[in-house]
Amino acid sequence: MTPGSRAYIVRRILLLPFLLVGLSIVVFTLIHLAPGDPALAFISEQAIDPELVAQVRRNLGLDKPLPVQYAIWASRVARLDFGTAYTFNRTPVIDLIRARLWVTVQLQSLALLIALALAIPIGVISAQRRYSLFDHTTTVGVLLGLAMPNFWIALLLQLLFAVKLGWLPPFGSGAGTQGLQRVAHYVMPITVLVTAVLPIFVRFMRSSMLDVIAQDYVRTARAKGLPEHVVIYGHALRNALIPMVTVVGNQLAGLLSGSVIVEYIFGWPGLGSLAYESILRRDYPVILALTLLAGSFILIVNVLVDIVYALVDPRIAFD
Repeated sequence: MTPGSRAYIVRRILLLPFLLVGLSIVVFTLIHLAPGDPALAFISEQAIDPELVAQVRRNLGLDKPLPVQYAIWASRVARLDFGTAYTFNRTPVIDLIRARLWVTVQLQSLALLIALALAIPIGVISAQRRYSLFDHTTTVGVLLGLAMPNFWIALLLQLLFAVKLGWLPPFGSGAGTQGLQRVAHYVMPITVLVTAVLPIFVRFMRSSMLDVIAQDYVRTARAKGLPEHVVIYGHALRNALIPMVTVVGNQLAGLLSGSVIVEYIFGWPGLGSLAYESILRRDYPVILALTLLAGSFILIVNVLVDIVYALVDPRIAFD
């Protein structure tokens, strides 16, 4: 790692707390300026009384000026106390997140690993056989994968494999089941998530591989008489994977935030479904905690990606 790279990474790390504070201000302000009053979630529509609404707002601390509310909330967040959910049986927000975090991380991690395991060889072969039938088929598949929305694929899978064929369970994470019964609950959600990121990984892998195999050192390796698989997988692939660090880093945000659409459709009890439910209920503490955690995770991952870049390729200089 060059001195310039080290200085750049140190600056990024020192700026990170200020970025997190700015993120918290923006998130807090936007959520509280959004339409709707969370106090109405505690009151029946047939018995709305202005005095009762005002009392509920006082109990929730929503009657104070916005800067005061932010100061109280930020002081709690600094101690990793995200408050108590307005709904969800008045459960502490950190307990809600802790109960659903592993389910989301497990699902997203499996989907990410499977997508990488498929995208790397597909991208490499597509670059090797440029403009071949395999390459054209891959390109069409990438375009279709990018064009098809997640919810549409999820509903089609449910209709085919759960309703028509009855092979897979339509909902749930399979908690309490074991073996193939547990695995069956993962098939459709992971398929949808893989379909969403696989085209992106394949496209970048193919593009990166095409750039690398056109370099002089690859031609030199071939001129030395090295076998093609040694040239591709021993020399070219290692450098072609470097741009994939950024792409994978961007997708890592899903490990924490989850996929709201996929988790909701398949009844997956993760952070994505928790976010959806909290938005419907206007549960400010839960929405704020999930949004802040997801945004913070993205900022931290971006810094880590820069560090990994400098480690895997010392030639990269940050000016």
